[in-house]
Amino acid sequence: MSQGVIQGSMREAPLPDIIQLVSQGGKSGCFHVQQESAKARIYLKDGKIIHAVTHSGEGFESLMEVALWIEGNYRFEEVVPDVPVTITKPNASILMELARRMDEWRVISQKIPSVDLYPASTLLPGETAQGVNPREARLLAQATGYYSVAELAELAEKPVMTLAKDLYGLVMAGHVVMKGIRSGKAPKQEAPRDLIPVSQLLGGGAPTPIAEFIQEDETAIVRLQAPPPVPHRFPEQEEPLPETVGGGIANLTPPPAPIPAPAPKPKPVAEDPQRTVKLMNFTQRIAQAAKMVLPETMHEVVDRLQSKATQQIISGEGPEAVKGLALAISRSAVDAGLDADMVRTLNTHLKALFSTK
Repeated sequence: MSQGVIQGSMREAPLPDIIQLVSQGGKSGCFHVQQESAKARIYLKDGKIIHAVTHSGEGFESLMEVALWIEGNYRFEEVVPDVPVTITKPNASILMELARRMDEWRVISQKIPSVDLYPASTLLPGETAQGVNPREARLLAQATGYYSVAELAELAEKPVMTLAKDLYGLVMAGHVVMKGIRSGKAPKQEAPRDLIPVSQLLGGGAPTPIAEFIQEDETAIVRLQAPPPVPHRFPEQEEPLPETVGGGIANLTPPPAPIPAPAPKPKPVAEDPQRTVKLMNFTQRIAQAAKMVLPETMHEVVDRLQSKATQQIISGEGPEAVKGLALAISRSAVDAGLDADMVRTLNTHLKALFSTK
Protein backbone atom coordinates (compact mmCIF):
# COMPACT_ATOMS: atom_id res chain seq x y z
CA MET A 1 0.00 0.00 0.00
CA SER A 2 1.56 3.28 -1.12
CA GLN A 3 1.76 6.30 1.14
CA GLY A 4 -1.42 8.37 1.16
CA VAL A 5 -3.63 5.45 0.08
CA ILE A 6 -6.19 3.70 2.31
CA GLN A 7 -8.19 0.79 0.94
CA GLY A 8 -10.40 -2.02 2.16
CA SER A 9 -13.76 -3.79 2.02
CA MET A 10 -17.03 -2.26 3.19
CA ARG A 11 -17.96 -5.67 4.57
CA GLU A 12 -14.96 -5.59 6.93
CA ALA A 13 -15.08 -1.90 7.85
CA PRO A 14 -18.21 0.26 7.28
CA LEU A 15 -17.54 3.12 4.90
CA PRO A 16 -19.00 5.82 7.23
CA ASP A 17 -16.47 4.82 9.90
CA ILE A 18 -13.56 5.07 7.44
CA ILE A 19 -14.70 8.44 6.10
CA GLN A 20 -15.03 9.75 9.65
CA LEU A 21 -11.53 8.51 10.49
CA VAL A 22 -10.05 10.25 7.44
CA SER A 23 -12.03 13.45 8.01
CA GLN A 24 -10.85 13.71 11.61
CA GLY A 25 -7.31 13.86 10.25
CA GLY A 26 -8.27 16.89 8.15
CA LYS A 27 -7.20 15.14 4.96
CA SER A 28 -8.06 16.16 1.41
CA GLY A 29 -8.59 13.55 -1.28
CA CYS A 30 -11.00 11.19 -2.98
CA PHE A 31 -12.69 7.96 -1.95
CA HIS A 32 -13.11 5.63 -4.93
CA VAL A 33 -15.95 3.24 -4.08
CA GLN A 34 -17.00 0.31 -6.27
CA GLN A 35 -19.38 -2.63 -6.17
CA GLU A 36 -19.24 -4.73 -9.32
CA SER A 37 -19.88 -2.28 -12.20
CA ALA A 38 -21.24 0.52 -9.97
CA LYS A 39 -18.74 3.23 -9.06
CA ALA A 40 -18.72 6.37 -6.94
CA ARG A 41 -16.25 9.09 -6.02
CA ILE A 42 -16.51 10.98 -2.72
CA TYR A 43 -14.34 14.07 -2.33
CA LEU A 44 -13.03 15.58 0.91
CA LYS A 45 -11.30 18.92 1.40
CA ASP A 46 -9.58 19.54 4.71
CA GLY A 47 -11.65 16.70 6.14
CA LYS A 48 -14.99 18.12 4.91
CA ILE A 49 -17.16 16.13 2.46
CA ILE A 50 -17.77 18.51 -0.45
CA HIS A 51 -18.73 16.46 -3.51
CA ALA A 52 -19.87 13.02 -4.69
CA VAL A 53 -20.33 11.55 -8.16
CA THR A 54 -22.04 8.36 -9.39
CA HIS A 55 -23.34 7.19 -12.76
CA SER A 56 -26.74 8.73 -11.96
CA GLY A 57 -25.57 12.20 -10.97
CA GLU A 58 -23.73 14.17 -8.30
CA GLY A 59 -24.32 15.64 -4.87
CA PHE A 60 -25.82 14.40 -1.61
CA GLU A 61 -28.31 11.86 -3.03
CA SER A 62 -25.60 10.40 -5.24
CA LEU A 63 -23.48 9.83 -2.13
CA MET A 64 -26.46 8.09 -0.50
CA GLU A 65 -26.53 5.54 -3.34
CA VAL A 66 -23.48 3.95 -1.71
CA ALA A 67 -25.78 2.80 1.11
CA LEU A 68 -26.91 -0.01 -1.23
CA TRP A 69 -23.40 -1.37 -1.70
CA ILE A 70 -22.92 -3.87 1.12
CA GLU A 71 -20.18 -5.78 -0.70
CA GLY A 72 -18.34 -2.74 -2.09
CA ASN A 73 -14.65 -1.87 -1.86
CA TYR A 74 -13.12 1.55 -1.26
CA ARG A 75 -9.79 3.25 -1.89
CA PHE A 76 -8.83 6.69 -0.56
CA GLU A 77 -6.12 8.71 -2.28
CA GLU A 78 -4.75 11.95 -0.90
CA VAL A 79 -5.06 14.54 -3.66
CA VAL A 80 -6.01 18.19 -3.93
CA PRO A 81 -9.66 18.03 -5.12
CA ASP A 82 -10.53 20.28 -8.06
CA VAL A 83 -14.29 19.75 -8.02
CA PRO A 84 -17.40 21.86 -7.39
CA VAL A 85 -18.90 21.99 -3.91
CA THR A 86 -22.26 20.18 -4.18
CA ILE A 87 -22.53 19.05 -0.54
CA THR A 88 -22.68 21.60 2.27
CA LYS A 89 -24.16 19.57 5.13
CA PRO A 90 -21.98 18.85 8.20
CA ASN A 91 -20.03 15.60 8.08
CA ALA A 92 -21.79 14.30 11.18
CA SER A 93 -25.29 14.52 9.66
CA ILE A 94 -24.08 13.09 6.32
CA LEU A 95 -22.42 10.06 7.90
CA MET A 96 -25.34 9.45 10.27
CA GLU A 97 -27.77 9.44 7.35
CA LEU A 98 -25.49 7.17 5.30
CA ALA A 99 -25.19 4.72 8.21
CA ARG A 100 -28.97 4.79 8.78
CA ARG A 101 -29.69 3.98 5.15
CA MET A 102 -27.12 1.19 5.21
CA ASP A 103 -28.89 -0.34 8.22
CA GLU A 104 -32.23 -0.08 6.41
CA TRP A 105 -30.80 -1.70 3.29
CA ARG A 106 -29.39 -4.63 5.29
CA VAL A 107 -32.97 -5.38 6.35
CA ILE A 108 -34.51 -4.75 2.92
CA SER A 109 -31.83 -6.80 1.15
CA GLN A 110 -33.02 -9.91 2.99
CA LYS A 111 -36.01 -9.86 0.62
CA ILE A 112 -34.56 -7.73 -2.21
CA PRO A 113 -30.90 -8.79 -2.46
CA SER A 114 -30.22 -6.81 -5.64
CA VAL A 115 -31.71 -3.79 -7.42
CA ASP A 116 -31.10 -5.68 -10.68
CA LEU A 117 -33.82 -8.25 -9.86
CA TYR A 118 -37.25 -8.04 -11.49
CA PRO A 119 -40.31 -7.66 -9.21
CA ALA A 120 -43.33 -9.65 -10.40
CA SER A 121 -46.84 -9.52 -8.96
CA THR A 122 -48.34 -12.75 -7.61
CA LEU A 123 -51.92 -11.53 -8.09
CA LEU A 124 -54.21 -13.25 -10.55
CA PRO A 125 -55.80 -11.21 -13.38
CA GLY A 126 -58.59 -9.11 -11.90
CA GLU A 127 -57.52 -9.81 -8.30
CA THR A 128 -57.13 -6.84 -5.96
CA ALA A 129 -54.53 -6.73 -3.20
CA GLN A 130 -55.76 -6.08 0.32
CA GLY A 131 -53.99 -3.84 2.81
CA VAL A 132 -51.96 -1.74 0.35
CA ASN A 133 -51.97 2.04 0.04
CA PRO A 134 -52.49 3.80 -3.32
CA ARG A 135 -48.77 4.29 -3.94
CA GLU A 136 -48.09 0.59 -3.31
CA ALA A 137 -51.03 -0.33 -5.53
CA ARG A 138 -49.56 1.71 -8.39
CA LEU A 139 -46.16 0.06 -7.87
CA LEU A 140 -47.85 -3.36 -7.77
CA ALA A 141 -49.43 -2.68 -11.16
CA GLN A 142 -45.97 -1.92 -12.57
CA ALA A 143 -44.42 -5.08 -11.09
CA THR A 144 -44.89 -7.27 -14.17
CA GLY A 145 -41.42 -8.79 -14.18
CA TYR A 146 -40.37 -6.55 -17.06
CA TYR A 147 -38.60 -3.76 -15.15
CA SER A 148 -35.88 -4.23 -12.53
CA VAL A 149 -35.98 -2.46 -9.17
CA ALA A 150 -33.50 0.14 -10.42
CA GLU A 151 -35.49 0.68 -13.62
CA LEU A 152 -38.75 1.12 -11.70
CA ALA A 153 -37.08 3.72 -9.49
CA GLU A 154 -35.87 5.56 -12.58
CA LEU A 155 -39.35 5.49 -14.14
CA ALA A 156 -40.90 6.79 -10.91
CA GLU A 157 -38.12 9.41 -10.57
CA LYS A 158 -37.54 8.31 -6.98
CA PRO A 159 -34.43 7.15 -5.10
CA VAL A 160 -33.94 3.38 -5.29
CA MET A 161 -34.10 3.13 -1.48
CA THR A 162 -37.53 4.79 -1.40
CA LEU A 163 -38.97 2.42 -3.99
CA ALA A 164 -37.29 -0.60 -2.40
CA LYS A 165 -39.05 0.15 0.91
CA ASP A 166 -42.44 -0.15 -0.78
CA LEU A 167 -41.38 -3.31 -2.59
CA TYR A 168 -40.18 -4.78 0.70
CA GLY A 169 -43.66 -4.39 2.16
CA LEU A 170 -45.25 -5.97 -0.92
CA VAL A 171 -42.83 -8.91 -0.80
CA MET A 172 -43.49 -9.36 2.93
CA ALA A 173 -47.24 -9.41 2.21
CA GLY A 174 -46.76 -12.05 -0.50
CA HIS A 175 -47.96 -9.75 -3.29
CA VAL A 176 -44.61 -9.66 -5.13
CA VAL A 177 -41.79 -12.11 -5.84
CA MET A 178 -38.31 -11.23 -7.09
CA LYS A 179 -37.11 -12.86 -10.31
CA GLY A 180 -33.64 -13.01 -11.80
CA ILE A 181 -34.73 -12.93 -15.45
CA ARG A 182 -36.74 -10.29 -17.24
CA SER A 183 -40.21 -11.52 -18.15
CA GLY A 184 -43.73 -10.28 -18.80
CA LYS A 185 -44.68 -7.13 -20.67
CA ALA A 186 -44.00 -3.49 -19.99
CA PRO A 187 -46.88 -2.10 -17.87
CA LYS A 188 -49.00 0.75 -19.12
CA GLN A 189 -47.89 4.05 -17.65
CA GLU A 190 -50.69 6.05 -16.04
CA ALA A 191 -50.72 9.81 -15.74
CA PRO A 192 -49.56 10.88 -12.25
CA ARG A 193 -52.30 11.72 -9.77
CA ASP A 194 -51.43 14.14 -7.00
CA LEU A 195 -54.70 14.07 -5.07
CA ILE A 196 -56.93 11.11 -4.23
CA PRO A 197 -60.34 11.45 -2.53
CA VAL A 198 -60.62 9.74 0.82
CA SER A 199 -63.77 7.91 -0.26
CA GLN A 200 -61.84 6.36 -3.13
CA LEU A 201 -59.05 5.22 -0.80
CA LEU A 202 -61.66 3.57 1.39
CA GLY A 203 -63.39 1.91 -1.55
CA GLY A 204 -66.53 4.08 -1.44
CA GLY A 205 -68.20 5.53 -4.48
CA ALA A 206 -69.93 8.57 -2.97
CA PRO A 207 -68.66 12.07 -3.84
CA THR A 208 -66.05 13.43 -1.45
CA PRO A 209 -66.00 17.07 -0.27
CA ILE A 210 -62.92 19.03 -1.28
CA ALA A 211 -61.97 19.42 2.38
CA GLU A 212 -61.47 15.66 2.64
CA PHE A 213 -58.87 15.40 -0.13
CA ILE A 214 -55.45 14.28 1.07
CA GLN A 215 -52.06 13.86 -0.55
CA GLU A 216 -51.76 10.34 -1.90
CA ASP A 217 -48.21 9.80 -0.64
CA GLU A 218 -48.70 11.35 2.77
CA THR A 219 -49.63 8.24 4.72
CA ALA A 220 -49.30 4.47 4.68
CA ILE A 221 -52.48 4.06 6.77
CA VAL A 222 -55.76 5.30 5.32
CA ARG A 223 -57.44 8.03 7.37
CA LEU A 224 -61.10 8.92 7.46
CA GLN A 225 -60.50 12.68 7.59
CA ALA A 226 -57.67 14.91 6.44
CA PRO A 227 -55.61 15.66 9.59
CA PRO A 228 -53.01 18.42 9.94
CA PRO A 229 -49.64 17.42 8.42
CA VAL A 230 -47.35 15.46 10.72
CA PRO A 231 -43.74 14.27 10.30
CA HIS A 232 -43.53 10.91 8.49
CA ARG A 233 -41.57 8.88 10.98
CA PHE A 234 -42.04 5.97 13.29
CA PRO A 235 -43.81 7.31 16.38
CA GLU A 236 -41.61 7.61 19.47
CA GLN A 237 -44.53 7.65 21.89
CA GLU A 238 -48.27 7.59 21.85
CA GLU A 239 -50.05 10.90 22.09
CA PRO A 240 -53.29 11.07 24.10
CA LEU A 241 -56.39 11.78 22.11
CA PRO A 242 -58.02 15.14 22.84
CA GLU A 243 -61.08 14.96 25.04
CA THR A 244 -64.23 16.91 24.31
CA VAL A 245 -66.07 18.58 27.15
CA GLY A 246 -69.84 18.97 26.91
CA GLY A 247 -71.73 21.98 28.19
CA GLY A 248 -74.79 24.15 27.84
CA ILE A 249 -75.68 27.82 27.33
CA ALA A 250 -75.13 30.12 30.31
CA ASN A 251 -78.20 31.55 32.04
CA LEU A 252 -78.09 35.19 30.99
CA THR A 253 -81.69 36.08 31.84
CA PRO A 254 -84.57 34.12 33.27
CA PRO A 255 -86.08 31.89 32.23
CA PRO A 256 -83.04 29.76 31.49
CA ALA A 257 -82.32 29.09 27.85
CA PRO A 258 -82.88 25.49 26.78
CA ILE A 259 -79.81 23.32 26.53
CA PRO A 260 -79.21 22.34 22.91
CA ALA A 261 -79.34 18.69 22.05
CA PRO A 262 -75.89 17.12 21.75
CA ALA A 263 -74.58 16.62 18.25
CA PRO A 264 -74.89 13.07 16.98
CA LYS A 265 -71.77 11.03 17.54
CA PRO A 266 -69.89 9.94 14.41
CA LYS A 267 -70.23 6.34 13.46
CA PRO A 268 -67.39 4.19 14.79
CA VAL A 269 -64.59 3.35 12.40
CA ALA A 270 -65.38 -0.34 12.72
CA GLU A 271 -68.58 0.18 10.68
CA ASP A 272 -66.44 0.65 7.55
CA PRO A 273 -65.55 -2.99 6.76
CA GLN A 274 -63.08 -2.23 3.96
CA ARG A 275 -61.09 0.13 6.12
CA THR A 276 -61.16 -2.33 9.00
CA VAL A 277 -59.78 -5.09 6.77
CA LYS A 278 -56.96 -2.82 5.57
CA LEU A 279 -55.92 -1.98 9.12
CA MET A 280 -56.12 -5.63 10.22
CA ASN A 281 -53.93 -6.63 7.27
CA PHE A 282 -51.44 -4.00 8.34
CA THR A 283 -51.25 -5.54 11.82
CA GLN A 284 -50.43 -8.87 10.16
CA ARG A 285 -47.56 -7.28 8.28
CA ILE A 286 -46.26 -5.75 11.52
CA ALA A 287 -46.42 -9.13 13.27
CA GLN A 288 -44.68 -10.90 10.38
CA ALA A 289 -41.89 -8.32 10.29
CA ALA A 290 -41.39 -8.64 14.06
CA LYS A 291 -41.24 -12.45 13.95
CA MET A 292 -38.48 -12.28 11.34
CA VAL A 293 -36.25 -10.62 13.94
CA LEU A 294 -37.44 -11.83 17.33
CA PRO A 295 -36.67 -15.30 18.73
CA GLU A 296 -39.43 -17.91 18.76
CA THR A 297 -39.91 -17.41 22.48
CA MET A 298 -41.29 -13.94 21.67
CA HIS A 299 -43.68 -15.04 18.90
CA GLU A 300 -46.47 -15.85 21.34
CA VAL A 301 -46.16 -12.32 22.76
CA VAL A 302 -46.39 -10.87 19.24
CA ASP A 303 -49.50 -12.95 18.50
CA ARG A 304 -51.14 -11.81 21.72
CA LEU A 305 -50.41 -8.15 20.98
CA GLN A 306 -51.70 -8.51 17.43
CA SER A 307 -54.90 -10.10 18.70
CA LYS A 308 -55.37 -7.20 21.12
CA ALA A 309 -54.81 -4.68 18.31
CA THR A 310 -57.34 -6.49 16.12
CA GLN A 311 -59.98 -6.20 18.85
CA GLN A 312 -59.18 -2.50 19.22
CA ILE A 313 -59.61 -1.98 15.46
CA ILE A 314 -62.97 -3.76 15.54
CA SER A 315 -64.05 -1.54 18.44
CA GLY A 316 -63.21 1.58 16.42
CA GLU A 317 -59.71 2.66 17.46
CA GLY A 318 -58.40 2.42 13.89
CA PRO A 319 -54.84 3.62 13.07
CA GLU A 320 -54.12 4.29 16.76
CA ALA A 321 -54.36 0.53 17.37
CA VAL A 322 -51.90 -0.16 14.53
CA LYS A 323 -49.43 2.38 15.86
CA GLY A 324 -49.90 1.03 19.37
CA LEU A 325 -49.12 -2.52 18.18
CA ALA A 326 -45.73 -1.51 16.77
CA LEU A 327 -44.89 0.39 19.94
CA ALA A 328 -45.99 -2.49 22.16
CA ILE A 329 -43.86 -5.02 20.25
CA SER A 330 -40.81 -2.76 20.50
CA ARG A 331 -41.34 -2.23 24.24
CA SER A 332 -41.83 -5.97 24.79
CA ALA A 333 -38.49 -6.67 23.13
CA VAL A 334 -36.79 -4.21 25.48
CA ASP A 335 -38.61 -5.58 28.54
CA ALA A 336 -37.58 -9.12 27.57
CA GLY A 337 -33.92 -8.08 27.85
CA LEU A 338 -33.03 -8.66 24.19
CA ASP A 339 -29.69 -7.24 23.09
CA ALA A 340 -29.54 -3.73 21.66
CA ASP A 341 -28.63 -4.85 18.12
CA MET A 342 -31.72 -7.04 17.89
CA VAL A 343 -33.96 -4.24 19.15
CA ARG A 344 -32.45 -1.82 16.62
CA THR A 345 -33.02 -4.32 13.82
CA LEU A 346 -36.61 -4.81 14.96
CA ASN A 347 -37.26 -1.07 14.94
CA THR A 348 -35.70 -0.80 11.47
CA HIS A 349 -38.14 -3.46 10.22
CA LEU A 350 -41.07 -1.60 11.74
CA LYS A 351 -39.89 1.76 10.42
CA ALA A 352 -39.70 0.29 6.91
CA LEU A 353 -43.40 -0.61 7.14
CA PHE A 354 -44.40 2.87 8.30
CA SER A 355 -42.18 4.77 5.84
CA THR A 356 -44.03 6.51 3.04
CA LYS A 357 -41.23 8.07 1.06
